Amino acid sequence: MKTLKNISIMLCLLFPITIFAQQDSLPPNKRYPTSGMFSCGVRTTLSLFSHGKLDEIGYGGGAQMRLQLHDRINTEWYMDVLSTDIDKKAGRLDYHIGWSVFFYYIHPRGFTRPVTPFIEAGHCFDYTVISPNGRNKESVGNFSSAVQLGTGTHFNITPKFDITVKCQYMFHLGSELHAHALDNGELLIEKHKNAGWQGHLLLTISANYKIARLWKSKKSKK
Repeated sequence: MKTLKNISIMLCLLFPITIFAQQDSLPPNKRYPTSGMFSCGVRTTLSLFSHGKLDEIGYGGGAQMRLQLHDRINTEWYMDVLSTDIDKKAGRLDYHIGWSVFFYYIHPRGFTRPVTPFIEAGHCFDYTVISPNGRNKESVGNFSSAVQLGTGTHFNITPKFDITVKCQYMFHLGSELHAHALDNGELLIEKHKNAGWQGHLLLTISANYKIARLWKSKKSKK
């Protein structure tokens, strides 16, 4: 688990370095307008360091759409489901519906560059269900919300199609469900208020395709 955590941290730190790995060989005076671009995609997510525990690893998937507001600002609207095993005694499902804002700290140039790095911030609504194995009638659910911060990179296969890899930490707001295995083998499910820093370290890979440009700006930045 320690090795897996170290690998995830290294991936998070390496994303911004991609800015230095690119040669700006594209014409500096050419315009690459991208505001108004609408795209859709699918994602798969790995959840590490879930709720302060290294041994709770979740897996899941979902879908997203993007609407670019500016050449350097993109938005992503997503939904996904994460499934986590808790000590072989219970299953946890996290349903997320949320949005994020990407800021491209180098100009995307119409996504003609091989890679486009970004930083990300967003918010989501979260519904959590913990079900003891074999005792679904004893399931406990909880509504809450969360904010996330992270970084990532678009790997532009073509200007219209990209593979995006990103790392973000999701901080839960309000109450949060926790399950603990007791010494006698029983499972204790508790609701903690003001969960704070406890949440998910998320590694996400997605495939995205730009479908149409919904509007055109009068001026496009160089």
